[in-house]
Amino acid sequence: MKKIRNIIFFSLMATVAVVSCDRYEGGVEVPSYLKVASIVVEDNPADSWSQDTGFFSCDIDAVNVIIWKSGDTAETNLGTFQLPCKIPVLRNGVIDKMRLVPVVKQDGIAGKRITYPYYEPINLTNVVLAEDSVTDLGTLRTRYISKNTMKVLWQEFFEPAPGGSTTLDSTVKICYSLDTVPPVFGGFGCGKVHVPAGTKSVRFCTDTTYNITDPQSILYLEMDYWSDFDFSVELKNPTYQDGPVQIIPHMTIFGKPERGWRKIYINIGAIWSNDCNHYPDIRPHFTILNDEGREGNLFIDNIKLIKM
Repeated sequence: MKKIRNIIFFSLMATVAVVSCDRYEGGVEVPSYLKVASIVVEDNPADSWSQDTGFFSCDIDAVNVIIWKSGDTAETNLGTFQLPCKIPVLRNGVIDKMRLVPVVKQDGIAGKRITYPYYEPINLTNVVLAEDSVTDLGTLRTRYISKNTMKVLWQEFFEPAPGGSTTLDSTVKICYSLDTVPPVFGGFGCGKVHVPAGTKSVRFCTDTTYNITDPQSILYLEMDYWSDFDFSVELKNPTYQDGPVQIIPHMTIFGKPERGWRKIYINIGAIWSNDCNHYPDIRPHFTILNDEGREGNLFIDNIKLIKM
């Protein structure tokens, strides 16, 4: 029960809604405006996460803004705003401290936006706001949290390409993304699964089982994809001892090739805790769903299984 309470508490604290700025006590009649174009992820020189820029692909969808001005008794949370945004603020003058927290769509669902636990908040000081004027912060930069806290259990960038090896089974081929699809974020290689006409489903998985001993771990699977098909993300249940292997689906990702490459943050810890009972060995699986028997492709890139 304690674990269930912890999960519920984390979900309530992490899930955020896109809201407007409300007037609060101590404000002014005419607002100033704060503008943010986007938030991108960069390397932390202290950690040097990866030499492959695909490691930093991101889709930070919104930002939570918190301010504190000298004389305030507490911080003021202005709310969470979808990017790009122009935020009305009923304060002016020097804002001594401002914290902007990156927000993403968990499992690709707008209604499940969360402050992503693996991205650092962006801390600014002495931000000047002027009545009826716009303070433009432009594009802001965040980083992954420290290696002391976050562990990358699995990463796959499909480099070098073609002809290189991959950590997925032989169903997935490495190809030059520039030759087959629009360029992806960083590098030249991507993974490709070709689905012949008449094939109703294709399953593939990692070539390694990953060991997680702490049941309190927070697990996410990040990936970029471009697919002609819907496909499901799954875990093999190693506790199932009799009969065929049991593959437990977590979610289905809808294929929309017209939208090009997409980034997704998958809460793989939900299925690990709820359906696998925190079994210490996990192995991600994927299944392409093709009931119509069409011919097409799934492209994937920049995969990371991360825990905290």
